[in-house]
Amino acid sequence: MSSTRMHIHLDVIGGIAGDMFAAAMLDAFPDLRLPLEEMLSGLTLALNASFLLEDAMDKGLTGKRFQVVMGNSVVSDKTHLVFTPARRPSGVLAPAAHDHHHYRWQDVMQRLDRAALPDDIARCAREIYTLLAQAECAVHNTSLEQLHLHEVGAADALIDIVSAAFLIHHSQATSWSVSSLPWGGGMTRCAHGKIPVPAPATLNLLDGFSWFDDGQPGERITPTGAAILAWLKPRFAPVHGSSSATGYGFGNRQFAQCANVLRVCAFTQCDATLQQESIIAVQCDIDDMTPELLAIAIDQLRQHEAVIDLTTYAGQGKKQRWVTHLEILCRAPQLDDVCQAIFNQTSTLGVRFHPVTRYTLPRRHDVITHEQQEWPVKYARRPNGEESCKVEADSLCLSSQSHHQRQGIKATIENHLVSK
Repeated sequence: MSSTRMHIHLDVIGGIAGDMFAAAMLDAFPDLRLPLEEMLSGLTLALNASFLLEDAMDKGLTGKRFQVVMGNSVVSDKTHLVFTPARRPSGVLAPAAHDHHHYRWQDVMQRLDRAALPDDIARCAREIYTLLAQAECAVHNTSLEQLHLHEVGAADALIDIVSAAFLIHHSQATSWSVSSLPWGGGMTRCAHGKIPVPAPATLNLLDGFSWFDDGQPGERITPTGAAILAWLKPRFAPVHGSSSATGYGFGNRQFAQCANVLRVCAFTQCDATLQQESIIAVQCDIDDMTPELLAIAIDQLRQHEAVIDLTTYAGQGKKQRWVTHLEILCRAPQLDDVCQAIFNQTSTLGVRFHPVTRYTLPRRHDVITHEQQEWPVKYARRPNGEESCKVEADSLCLSSQSHHQRQGIKATIENHLVSK
C-alpha cells in the first residue's frame, strides 16, 4: 500500500547556524512554537535562558529570527563558540584573562541529563553536541574530558541545539536533503584570536559535503549549523513531491550580495516504500587494452569496497576504434577512491562523473531448505504491497546440475515462496 511521508530540503542561501535552523523551522511549522516554549521553560540549561522569535526581513524576503535570551537580555556573543583545551602544550602562551565563566564538557552533559527532556529529543541533542565537541577536539588535539566551554557560547549553543532537536523530532520528517554550501572565506574572531573561514571544526564536520563560492566573504556555516547538518546526514539530490510548507530563518549579519537566510522547504512524498538515494556515476572509455587485461581490471574494480555496481558495453569511439564503455556507481564520499582505482587498474587517461538519483525497494534476505539443501533467497517489497523473491544466482552457480535442472530448482523454490 502506498503512503505519504515528510521530506525537508534545506536551501542554504546565506548560510546555516543553529539559530537560523530553529528560526526557519519555526517559520515553516508555527504550531511548534508554543510546545517548544513550554519545553524550554522547564530547562535549567542556563540561568533564566529562553528564546525570542521575532519577525525579520532581508533583501525583500521575510521570515523569522531566533534569539537566545539570558535573563532579560538577548545574547550578543560576538565571538565564536569556543572549546578551550584545559591543558595547553608547553611553550604555548595562555590567553589573557577573561571574565567569562567556563563549563567543563561533563557539566554540559549533566545539564542535558537534568533537563528532563523526552528521550528522543535528549538523545538527538546529545549526539549533535557531541559531534560538535568531537570536531573541536580534533582541531585542538585533545579529548572531550579536557574541553572547557565559554559560558555564553555554551548556553547559546545548548538552546540552539536542544531547539533544533525538538524541531527535527516534531517535524516528523523521514528524510532530508541540502543544497551546496556557500564557502564564505576570510577570517572570523573567536575568544582567543582569529581563525580561517570555514572554521576548522566546520570542515571536519562537513567532510563530503558540496561547496561553492559565491564571492560573499564571511562565516556562512557555523560549527553548530555544521553539527546539525552532520547529524541529519542529508542527501544531495533533486527534491520531489508536493510542497507543503516553507520557512525562512535569518541570521544577525547582513551580506551585500545575498540575504543571510536559510530556507526550509517541506514536501509531502508518496510511496514510502521507495527509497531514494543520490549516488555518483563514473564513466570512461577504453580502446587500448587487450581483452585479457581488461577482464582482470574489471574484476579488480568490481571487488573494490566503494563500488556499488559496474557495467560495460561495446561502442565505437574516435578514429573508428572499438571501445569498451565502463560505468561505475559509487557514493559521493568514495568518489576519489573509485577514480584512483580506475586510473590504477586501466589504461584510461580520464574519467567523467555526475550525480544520479536512484530508487530502490526495501529488501530482506533469508535462507530456506529445499530437498535437504539450503538456498539463500532475496525478498523485495513492491509499492503495491506485494513481495517478490529470487534465489540468489551465486548459489545456483555452485550446483553441478545442468542448466535445465538449475532452472527447475529456481522456479520450484520461487513459486513455492510466492504461493505461501
